[in-house]
Amino acid sequence: MTVSISPISDALGAEATGIDLTQPITDADKDALRQAVLDNLVLVIRDQHLNPEQYLAAVRLFGDTMPQHLTHLLMKEHPEIAVLDSRDSGADTDGTIFPTGSRDWHTDHTNHAKPPKLTALYAITLPKSGGGDTGFANMQKAFDNLPPSRKCELDGLQTINKIEDKPYVSAADKEKYGALQSHPLIRTHPETGRKAIYIHPGKVAKIDGMTAAESHEFVDELMDQVIQPDVTYRHEWRPGDLVIWDNRAIVHLAHRDYDHTEGRIMQRVLVKGDAPY
Repeated sequence: MTVSISPISDALGAEATGIDLTQPITDADKDALRQAVLDNLVLVIRDQHLNPEQYLAAVRLFGDTMPQHLTHLLMKEHPEIAVLDSRDSGADTDGTIFPTGSRDWHTDHTNHAKPPKLTALYAITLPKSGGGDTGFANMQKAFDNLPPSRKCELDGLQTINKIEDKPYVSAADKEKYGALQSHPLIRTHPETGRKAIYIHPGKVAKIDGMTAAESHEFVDELMDQVIQPDVTYRHEWRPGDLVIWDNRAIVHLAHRDYDHTEGRIMQRVLVKGDAPY
């Protein structure tokens, strides 16, 4: 059966049907899946039943996998896979529990010189009482929506990115992945040429030319301005969902509207990217 791609919202996203990723994939279907990510930025493939080897093989249809920090989350037998289990969520300095990815809208791993181009998230277990959706925002559309003067203000700014200075980040991870990295606030997509706002607020040490306090205020105001309903899609997870998104053009947020002790278990794999420009 040939894969079929259907849009799932006006802002972004598509669903692929007619595909079982435990089985061999034709070249035509591989091309269709890759193009669907480029065209729609988020791709949902439901009803998959993947063991870790099959999951990694499926993600590698889109590129090579890359290391992740927060090494305590990595699957021992398959360290390319991070297991995000809400029951193991770390506490912030004030004791607040933040399951991974739920702190703010963000793109992944901006503390790397070459951040991931794609993230894959596979749903294993969901909270029995519901909740735990993931929001996605199209930052290409968000940039396009800005007035010309605002675009000019943002274009050319550089964010200085750090690993999180939080208790759940080990000293070893800080040593290995802690070098500051400079990335453009407005990123050009290397395959489509489109511009997008590229940001992880929690990893911004500062914006080049601003103080840390000025930078954080600037970023907060920017995100409040651009994260609007017309650029967002909220994904309601089902077990067996595989969702792949383009970090070069998307920010995401794991909603915290559930009892984290019930267990929301996801498996995450990252796909190697290039240095942003």
